[in-house]
Amino acid sequence: MLATADIVPPDGVLLHLKAFSLESAVEQISATAAEITGVRASVIAEALIARARLGASVGDGVVIPHARVPGIRRVTGFFARPLIPIVYDNGAPITLIFALLAPEGADAQHLKALAGIAGVLRDPVSRAILESGDRQQVLAILTGE
Repeated sequence: MLATADIVPPDGVLLHLKAFSLESAVEQISATAAEITGVRASVIAEALIARARLGASVGDGVVIPHARVPGIRRVTGFFARPLIPIVYDNGAPITLIFALLAPEGADAQHLKALAGIAGVLRDPVSRAILESGDRQQVLAILTGE
């Protein structure tokens, strides 16, 4: 399992996200990502939404939109838990979202990060904590601490 301590900033955890669509959730995540990365929220949202339309679900209510974004300097991840489940295009509820941003010229590092995150989110014990834990518990799971 890839440790995500260097990928998820402490302010990159959004609990109780008020969103009724994946696009709305991505826009809110992008606003936070913009504050942390300095890249415009609209640029981030556009890249993530375009990628999510190609498929970002890993099942069990988990979606991992990910994209290479102009201006991003390093692989950075953002976790969000909607206040109420979001209905995905296929009718399945979304309960956990992890957005992964990578530099345009990213090498295999972002693929390793994506695989590590997917592993954490597919693990039933970790997922249970991510679905109901407080900020400290969620960060502990995401950072492997």
